[in-house]
Amino acid sequence: MEESVAAVEEYPSAFETVTTDPARAAILLAYLAFNVYVVGFSPGEFSASPDSADNQLIAAAIADPTSLNAFFFVAFNALGVLPAVNLALLLPGSKDQKPLPTAPFVGASFALGFGAVGPYLALRQPRPQPVAPSELGFFTRYVTESRLYAAGLLAASLYLIGCLLGLGVSDMSNPAAAAAEYAELFATSKLVHVSSIDFVILSSFAFEPIREDMSRRGWWDPQSSNNDVKRLFAFSALPLLGPTAYLLLRPPLQEKQ
Repeated sequence: MEESVAAVEEYPSAFETVTTDPARAAILLAYLAFNVYVVGFSPGEFSASPDSADNQLIAAAIADPTSLNAFFFVAFNALGVLPAVNLALLLPGSKDQKPLPTAPFVGASFALGFGAVGPYLALRQPRPQPVAPSELGFFTRYVTESRLYAAGLLAASLYLIGCLLGLGVSDMSNPAAAAAEYAELFATSKLVHVSSIDFVILSSFAFEPIREDMSRRGWWDPQSSNNDVKRLFAFSALPLLGPTAYLLLRPPLQEKQ
């Protein structure tokens, strides 16, 4: 009797990944620097007191979202959109991920941003191989892979961009005054300062999970030097709008023949 042995996919270790992939190394260094900076050097202070400036800012925002500075309103709410984007990009390659599981880190990023998802983005196993829809979990297959999910995120992105153009709840009747107010908040409020940097970092590294997801769908070949770099740049260079547009336009996963 002949016995068939299923091929086992081998992936590089976390150490091999961060030492051979410049993007992963940059993510890990950014994560370490981000945490050191937030704890030791960022302005403002961590305080549980309801009288602290940051908690008063949060209370005012809950009571009246229009009271928020327009620039901070966009950055803060974008930190709810970007983790949802990462869910759609990372869940197709999440099965048996090592050394870290996907869901806890990406889920925690809805509250903690890059501070939660940074280690996973840096250390996760590369999964550029095609994945069949039948191999996905229920949530991934029917929620994050759906066009409706992508359209909702794109609509949220367009709404936030509209806020900067004076079309949303945030007041942009005087852009110069709003920018000056934001600069002052950035220099004095830990919430505003850290949230803004968090948004910049997550946006800067969006290209890495997008590129891997493009590989799964036939839009990128990791073994080729003749890939469409302009397409990757178009989807990752424009913060918020680019990644959400990618989710709507990306090819669907195909069943294996």
